[in-house]
This record gives sequence, C-alpha cells and structure tokens, in this order.
Amino acid sequence: MASLTKYFKLMKEHPQLFVNPDEEGIIRIITEREELRRLQAKLKKEYKEVGKKPEWIDIGILAEDQWEYIVRDLVEHPDGRIGGYTRSISRASLKGGIGVVVMPVQGDKVLLLKHFRHETRSWYWEFPRGFGEPGLSAEENAKKELLEEVALSPKRLVEVGSDPGTVFYYAELNEGEPQKPADEAIQKIELLNLDELENWIFSGQITDWFTIMAYIMYKRKTL
Repeated sequence: MASLTKYFKLMKEHPQLFVNPDEEGIIRIITEREELRRLQAKLKKEYKEVGKKPEWIDIGILAEDQWEYIVRDLVEHPDGRIGGYTRSISRASLKGGIGVVVMPVQGDKVLLLKHFRHETRSWYWEFPRGFGEPGLSAEENAKKELLEEVALSPKRLVEVGSDPGTVFYYAELNEGEPQKPADEAIQKIELLNLDELENWIFSGQITDWFTIMAYIMYKRKTL
C-alpha cells in the first residue's frame, strides 16, 4: 500500500513525529510494522462486519501537497481501545520552518484582519500569521508576513512567547496606511485600541485562538 510505504518513510526520516512518552495516559502511536499491519487487518475485518467502510481504518499518508501531509496513525488510547487517529503535519515545519503570529500595533491602535478561512468556510478577526518558510528565521518570517498582509514593516519586533512550532510577536509598525493584499482572502483591516480589542475578545467577536494567545502572551510580557 503506497500510503503505508510513505508513512514508514516519514517515520524513519522524522522519528520526532512518532514519539511515545513513557508516561501514563498518553495516546500511544503503534509504530512496530508487523503489529500495525496485523491490527489494521483485524480492524478492517471488524469494520466490514458491522457495515463500516474498511478504508476508514487505512493507516498512512492519506493525502499530501506542497503544504502538508494528512496522516492517519494507528493508536492505542489510555483505556486500551485501538483505532485510527488523523492529524495534519506541516511540511515546512519538517524543513525547519517556524510558524509566526504577529500582534501589530501602530501608535495606540492594534491592527486586526478580517480573514476568510477555507477550513471552516468562515470569516475570522485575527492578527497576521503564517507557516514558517524554510531557510528564514522566525523573525524574518514575522517581517515577511507583515509585508504580505498589511504592507508595512516593523520598526520594533519583540518575541512575547512560543508554542511548539510557532513564535508569537509584538510589532510596532512604521508609519503608513495599512493595505490589504489582493492575493489573500482578507476583506478589511480594522484598527482598535486595547480596550476595544479586549471587548472584542470577551464578547466572542474574536475567536481565532492564535490571536487570543498572542494577546495573552503580550499581556503577560507587559505585566
């Protein structure tokens, strides 16, 4: 099976993606090849017997493009149940790319983008963010995202926190009129003061967790 062959190749080249911590309560990825094949065959038979599609338990790289892998692992849950578990893996992160989220400020105003996200087919108010481009540092990626999404560069860029694979920044922008790009699904750019930004968060108008996390990290840093 091609998807499983690619999966084993990914496992060999990037073992960090398949680590099983030696702790109670984890979701254990089954990585031993023969055990994986045996359990998958058993589950396929069980699926077929109860009217489920056997391909629902196909393990491996289910799809890929230049941006990410869609992978289904065979896992053992803490209660002993065995089943498939799907996740997406950024290809850029495997080449050293670091994702960034930037809280951009101009004077006493914070910039927010109204961005359409294909995953949910919905609009979100959010800070500029993006996957890391391999070969660029996190700081370089942050500057690149600002230029691409608001057409302004920062005069000051401060790291306020990080999460695995993502660095969060506070950016003081140079003067100029923010411009939304023609090649991004960005409808408008809104400028808010900090009180208004907090009201938007607490009222549920801002629901993008990257944006909320960036603001929390900024607040923690300033406190």
